[in-house]
Amino acid sequence: MNTMRKTKVVMVLESQGGTRRHVVDLIRGLDAERFDVTLIYGTSRLDASFIEDLPELRRHARLIPCDALVRNISPRHELAALRQVRTAIREIRPDVVHCHSSKAGIIGRLAARLEHVPRVFYTPHAYSFMAPEFSGKKRVVFTALERWFSRNATTLTFNVSTGEKRAALAAGLDRADKFRVIVNGVPDVPVPSREEARAALGFADELGIPEGAPVVGVTARLVEQKDPMTFARIAAEVIRQRPDAHFVYMGDGPLESDVREYWRDCGEDVASHTHVIGYRADADIMVSAFDVYLLTSLYEGMPYSLIESLRAGVPAVATDVVGSNEVVRPGADGRTARAGQETRNGLLFPVGDVEAGVAAVMDVLDDPPSRDAVRETFLRRFLASQMVRDIARHYRGELLPSEAELRSEGAIKEVRR
Repeated sequence: MNTMRKTKVVMVLESQGGTRRHVVDLIRGLDAERFDVTLIYGTSRLDASFIEDLPELRRHARLIPCDALVRNISPRHELAALRQVRTAIREIRPDVVHCHSSKAGIIGRLAARLEHVPRVFYTPHAYSFMAPEFSGKKRVVFTALERWFSRNATTLTFNVSTGEKRAALAAGLDRADKFRVIVNGVPDVPVPSREEARAALGFADELGIPEGAPVVGVTARLVEQKDPMTFARIAAEVIRQRPDAHFVYMGDGPLESDVREYWRDCGEDVASHTHVIGYRADADIMVSAFDVYLLTSLYEGMPYSLIESLRAGVPAVATDVVGSNEVVRPGADGRTARAGQETRNGLLFPVGDVEAGVAAVMDVLDDPPSRDAVRETFLRRFLASQMVRDIARHYRGELLPSEAELRSEGAIKEVRR
């Protein structure tokens, strides 16, 4: 009979997308015999994937919906959310509170501090002040909030990339030993072959993409952060240079009409080779249909979609932003790499630089690394099991600061107690 006391964990989540994915994978991966998990989540921005995950999540965790936990700044909602989160924490008396993204980070950490929770962790998933639209007074305010909460209400912050940690230190949020880098990871699940994925997506029958045509694609929301118009402009220019190429945008969002209109105005040669196919719940594995993955984000934390492309063996071209530049490695080709030299899995280009993006896409189309070599870069660095193991050890208080710091920087492979 197992008499080990379970560690009680309360997670607080407001946002969706990659943050939701991180939380879902973490809950699934935690050992139910060692952890008793409660998830408090906002309901205002539930995406289809999270709704589909809810039945399974209920088998792994207690779920508490919080209608007042919303993205927009609203004192009335914030006070209501704080009361609900405090009430749940007071009832559960957790050993750990782990907050995800900025709004949940403020509400959850304040509630945890007021209720004297012994260990409080925070994963920002890209700090708000890193976003280009945050400038002037807004950036100052959000930086000040992050600084106060890190210093007064946080045991450790888990950064999903080294670049995100550097941004925290550059902003003077706290001491270096208050931050740990634990990168996002995804399970190594089977993905369809290139041909199977193309058939499932109707490339030939519905989109008119010939068998064997080079396809550049992305699985992302059509929102400002992802800069879909740069994707659209790169697509138009690549098609002019390579008339056999097709571009596929798998996703939806408020900028969809802008992208469609731009391609339509480019003329039939471009319009007939560009496709917006909407949201798909299986986008994470359908990425195997692409020959090149193109992500044009203005900023990131640690993008799941790039990791998913590597899992499928699809090389990536991405903007040189925090997080993305730690997934995409323009190193040596796997066929010629020397010992200790990083295998190439794609290329990077400056944010908004269409000309450089076109050149990078053309380069990878003309001289792609092998799918096996690309996939190896995923297996080496981005397995969900590693992410869950590292976070779980912090939950249990098993990592001493000096050991955790070494581990987060990759200085040692294993921590031996």
